[in-house]
Amino acid sequence: MIILEDVVGGEAVKPWYDGLNLGGLSDADRVKILQYVVDKHGRETVQEVLKVSRITMWRLLNGKSRLDDERLKLLLTIITEEEFRKVLEARKVLEAAGLVRDGYVDYPLALEVVKLILRDEYLKNLVLRYVVDTYREDLRKLLGMSFAGIKLEWSEDFENFLSERKKRRKVRDPETISYYRNLFKKHLEGRELSEELVEYVANHRNGWLRNVFRHYVQYLYHRGGSRQRPSAG
Repeated sequence: MIILEDVVGGEAVKPWYDGLNLGGLSDADRVKILQYVVDKHGRETVQEVLKVSRITMWRLLNGKSRLDDERLKLLLTIITEEEFRKVLEARKVLEAAGLVRDGYVDYPLALEVVKLILRDEYLKNLVLRYVVDTYREDLRKLLGMSFAGIKLEWSEDFENFLSERKKRRKVRDPETISYYRNLFKKHLEGRELSEELVEYVANHRNGWLRNVFRHYVQYLYHRGGSRQRPSAG
């Protein structure tokens, strides 16, 4: 038997598939998973895991008998979450995770996922780059409506925003502030907020520049965008 179970400190860890909405997987998806596991581990091994006969295995693989949730969960114990995602289409994975139900997005749950993504710098930068590349025209319109003509200027007010008025993760370390200031002065100071600047920042090799730029845009929103321009320090 090769069913996998993770244990940390003597206590069983909740398996990756726990909480999946297995009922949302179609019969075709179940056969696809079964075929993948058979190809990976061999038919005899999978028969042992499922505790079924050769005839039953043939019926399951050919869609003559349905792979129920209990047997499906046994299959998931011998593959990884990454493999599960590769076998199924991305939308099917979202449905199994509960993000998509009956063809509709669960918005509260999706919002929680977005919040988690924004806490991870790498994922956040991937999302920002995707948004810039995919919705460039929308961003251009947004920038044109909200911040036309605004020039970026480092100021004491901006520093105060970073250290005292940011809603999340205030920046209070003097060395970090100094590093941000140097980056800003070198790459952003005096430049006009525009589509070209957004693209420049998004494609810059230094991820910290994106952080500084994002903080400054938050600062502009905090100040009221074009209605209240930041003053020079």
